Amino acid sequence: MQGQRNLLFIYNTDSGALQGFKDFSSGKADSSGAGACTLMGITHSPVGMKKEWKRFCKDLDIPSRPLHRNEFLAEFGSRQQKITFPVVLTQKGTELEIFISTDELNQCRDLNDLILLMKQRLLFE
Repeated sequence: MQGQRNLLFIYNTDSGALQGFKDFSSGKADSSGAGACTLMGITHSPVGMKKEWKRFCKDLDIPSRPLHRNEFLAEFGSRQQKITFPVVLTQKGTELEIFISTDELNQCRDLNDLILLMKQRLLFE
């Protein structure tokens, strides 16, 4: 698995059902870019991951994994560069590279924008 590439979707929220509820109720998970996690706001509803996003990720030719900020830091903290959240990273072995930056995610207005950006990036790599 050393040579296999993965996509990591890193949310700017911490894990836990209660934390997720707090983020939605406080407006931290919104798709306007004003809240703490545009990625969460675009890909999730208050009850969980949106079906269209789940299907899109499942159909990707590259393995993908969502991580909350605290999970990412626990797993990769000693190797992280100056990374801001939310972010989409590629992982190959121990190497991490930014695939979609925080600024680019914050410019996505909705799930369609994010899916289009993902398709463009995957097409031109």
